[in-house]
Amino acid sequence: MPDYKLLYLTSLVTFTFGGLTFSILALYYWRERARRKGGQVFATFTAFCAAAFLVNLLLEIAAARSPESRSAAGLALALEFVTSLLPPLLAHVIYSEESERLPWRYTWLGALCVFYGTAILSAAGRVARDSGRIVADWTDSLDSIPAVMLAAAGVMGLLLQIVSRRTLTPVAQSRRFWTRVLLCLTILVSAINIVRPDPFVSLLPDYLVLGFFCVTVYYSERLVFFDFLIKRGLFFALALVGLTSFFAIGPEVMAWFPDDWSRPWIGALLLMPFWMMGPRIYGLVGRFIDRVCLRRRYTPANAERQFIQDIQAAATEDDLRLQAAESLCGVFQTRAEVHVVPFQDTRDDREDGLVAELDRNGARLGCVTLDARPDAIPFLSDDRRLLQSLARTLSVVLENVRFREQRRQQEEREQQLRLLTSRAELKALRAQINPHFLFNALNAIAGLIQDQPQLADETVEQLAHVFRYTLRKSQTEWVRLDEELEFVRSYLRVEQARFGERLQVEFDVDPALSAIPIPTMTIQPLVENAVKHGVSLQGSGRVVVRARLDDEALRIEVCDDGPGFPAGFSLSESTAGHSLRNVSERIGGYYDAAAPVRWENGPFGTRVSLTIPGVLAPAFAGSIETCAS
Repeated sequence: MPDYKLLYLTSLVTFTFGGLTFSILALYYWRERARRKGGQVFATFTAFCAAAFLVNLLLEIAAARSPESRSAAGLALALEFVTSLLPPLLAHVIYSEESERLPWRYTWLGALCVFYGTAILSAAGRVARDSGRIVADWTDSLDSIPAVMLAAAGVMGLLLQIVSRRTLTPVAQSRRFWTRVLLCLTILVSAINIVRPDPFVSLLPDYLVLGFFCVTVYYSERLVFFDFLIKRGLFFALALVGLTSFFAIGPEVMAWFPDDWSRPWIGALLLMPFWMMGPRIYGLVGRFIDRVCLRRRYTPANAERQFIQDIQAAATEDDLRLQAAESLCGVFQTRAEVHVVPFQDTRDDREDGLVAELDRNGARLGCVTLDARPDAIPFLSDDRRLLQSLARTLSVVLENVRFREQRRQQEEREQQLRLLTSRAELKALRAQINPHFLFNALNAIAGLIQDQPQLADETVEQLAHVFRYTLRKSQTEWVRLDEELEFVRSYLRVEQARFGERLQVEFDVDPALSAIPIPTMTIQPLVENAVKHGVSLQGSGRVVVRARLDDEALRIEVCDDGPGFPAGFSLSESTAGHSLRNVSERIGGYYDAAAPVRWENGPFGTRVSLTIPGVLAPAFAGSIETCAS
């Protein structure tokens, strides 16, 4: 039939593509039927569609070779049974979707059973007639029964959707619209085949069934092999059409070459461009579907790069959640949420949205959820793979952020412990000052009362200032430098009342450094150590207190002209350097190794120094204001 040559080639392409696709999907759906709502019905429908396409393909090939052959007759009988059950299966698929909110549910179920029985009986009648077992005039009317059954399936499907009370999401509404369009076309095509049969129109039901299946997969089973059905399927269809066209005109081209031995080589060379352009054509097909049909803004590689760029600056877990959700919203064009453990979320991939788990090394960290798109374009298998890839990236980043947060919290706890230790040591230092210093001061005051009562009064006032400072400031971690130095002056005045002119005191401090904050009671222990191990041992001596800036650090020195530290002196081993060790550990608790306490013996005595780093840094501005207030 030369007039239908193009239609014949189109049928071959359709049956080949449909048979391959439906066979793969039928195997998958039958394995997954227990996990899906109405899965068994849809799996059966897919299997019958696969059988119909494969039998049609074999029948087209057998009929082209020998229309009267026994194999062609057997395939025709098999096709009768397969195609006769497609209309009730189509109606059954729609029933399974609407059954939950369907009135007169059992009435519709009974109608379906009658539909199946009628389809089987009509198929048996046609097979018996074609095999010659029934010979009667009325059997000619059996030819119109497939069209009647298909029209009945369309009418029943429309009625099921009309009377259903199911609440529809935007995606479900879009799916119902296209399903109704296909059902209406099915009724129209069936009516034409009943009134005036036509070879061209008789082939349209096969394409309508394929369209119904594509709509169902697109909106309901979108996450299973959809890209195979669309991208690879379209590429396969294009390749099949191209190769069919090539072999259709190939004999005419080969006739140009007289040598028979050269024709296979010429054919191979002519086919070479198809193989070389294959990857390029597939890429163009994929990009066209992504950009135009599915409206995807990014390729998977670009989406991954954009997502990493958006979340890499997150410093905390909350920042990471917000930035990741915002980036996913831009990638998938819908509302996105990032949940971390513990959380409650009951959605899964069977709804209109998408869910991807966040896990790392077998531990569940949370999940990412995407709402349905506002434009009713459903998520497909490529979208799910991309979301899972981005979720794996987010899991790694989330683990790193949590690790950094744990490190920060650990450092804060260690800092807090050092602070508590420093306070405890400060209170211990105050308790140490109280008995020894008080005992010596009271002895000195008792000796001055008779001979120098005015000096005794002044010493009592200085002693009171010393103890008021120790009681008040022992609860404060930081004080101004001038407050600490005034406390040291009061302490030295009390000692001068004890030693008299034998103790000489000198202060070399720039007044501009007055407001610099320093840890409480860090200078007095050094001065006390100088008096105790310098002046007391010699009976007289000189104590010098200096403070100056050195490379944005405050350097404090306490010098005396005593005998100095013994050889091999060490804070970790010596019991004589308790005050010095106390100050060193407290300063180390604040600054670690950045603020060491040093001591040295020189030709003019002993010098002990400590360093307060970063006194000009912005972080100290608040401390200075606090201390000043």
